[in-house]
Amino acid sequence: MLRWLGWAMLGLLLITTAAWLLSRFWPLSAAQQEDVRLLEAAHRSEGRNGFALLWTLPFDGLDLAQREAALAEDLQRWRTTPTQASHASVLAARHAPLNLDGAGRCAVGPVGCLAQVRAEPQRFADAHAGHAGLHERLARMADYDRFDSPFRPSGNEPMPLPAYVPLLDGASAQALAYLQGDVAGAIEGSCSAVRFGRRMMRTGSTLVDSMMGAAVVRTHAALLGDMLVEQSPDYALPAACESALQPLDVDEQSLCQAMQGEFAMNKAAIEASTQTAGSRLLLDREHTLARIAGSFGWACRPAAAKALTADVPLLVPAPPQWDVGCVANPLGCTLSAIAGPHHAPYAARSQDTAAMIRLLGAQRWLRQQPGPADEALARLPAQWRSDARTPEVSADGRYLQVLRRGPAREGEGPYLSMPLRAD
Repeated sequence: MLRWLGWAMLGLLLITTAAWLLSRFWPLSAAQQEDVRLLEAAHRSEGRNGFALLWTLPFDGLDLAQREAALAEDLQRWRTTPTQASHASVLAARHAPLNLDGAGRCAVGPVGCLAQVRAEPQRFADAHAGHAGLHERLARMADYDRFDSPFRPSGNEPMPLPAYVPLLDGASAQALAYLQGDVAGAIEGSCSAVRFGRRMMRTGSTLVDSMMGAAVVRTHAALLGDMLVEQSPDYALPAACESALQPLDVDEQSLCQAMQGEFAMNKAAIEASTQTAGSRLLLDREHTLARIAGSFGWACRPAAAKALTADVPLLVPAPPQWDVGCVANPLGCTLSAIAGPHHAPYAARSQDTAAMIRLLGAQRWLRQQPGPADEALARLPAQWRSDARTPEVSADGRYLQVLRRGPAREGEGPYLSMPLRAD
């Protein structure tokens, strides 16, 4: 009996070892290899990098040299001791950051930012008191070509990110300036914000960067629509608006660079987790990275560019399923499932941002056409529509609208819209 049990255990051990070896050396698919290649082919954009200003945005009273010096000090500290404490800038110990009042930001909902500020101008004026320096810095963000972070992933520690809240302070400030009589300045400022947001969408280092850029574009495009509809149809836009309000190209909508950044962070965490022999038995670096790449690589594939060109939903694969490779990689398969949330809503938000710019262009064009707007829509230039989402006039004739593709936040309806006449 003992001899039989011993042989059974030996046989089980041999079968387990064979299964482990088969799993560990199971070849990657061609699609997995291509996803890894695309995600590791990251390249930095050219031009002036505005990350130092973005990183130090909450702090007043600093020139550009001081901001760059502070970023360099923070970067060196992160490289030396990449911990949660290294996420805060050294400036916080020497300069108190602005205390931004949430009452100064417009709420999400059916009432636009201009109408909200018009209803309570004093509340917004009080909230923005002392923010002149911040608003001047926000205006300068459009002077930069890219916003590449010099921070690099380090092990399992999340990469330091800028404070994004100050970016949301600009829309209500422009609406307040408009209502106080600076119409041209408010319109030009919002166009500059759109230009900055578009560049952040294209050159951000993470998905958060891209989504924040998209939020800035959508917020200021909606504000521009509300301001411009109160001007004459032939209102001459400031020069800053001409490039800012052109349709978004594929690179601006693409999440490829953002996903390359997300992949780099996951790669650093996986490599940090395979430093011991014990962990390597349960976590295979190559197979885990290939599984993670399947959750991010779709954004860099040629099919994604075609979908963005046609304004159709992107095909975002579901998280990878358990397969033969998971026998020798149970920890890696578990981690890759965690690293692979469904990214379709983010891709849809990027496409909705492009749709808002098209709606704004269509609004301006329609207001210059004779006759009813719904009849003029048949002649709408191709640059202001897509075959997948052609704008339509709302039932009450007040708005130009297309269906929203991304998830609506609380208070938002099913349509992206621009007003066709002033209230």
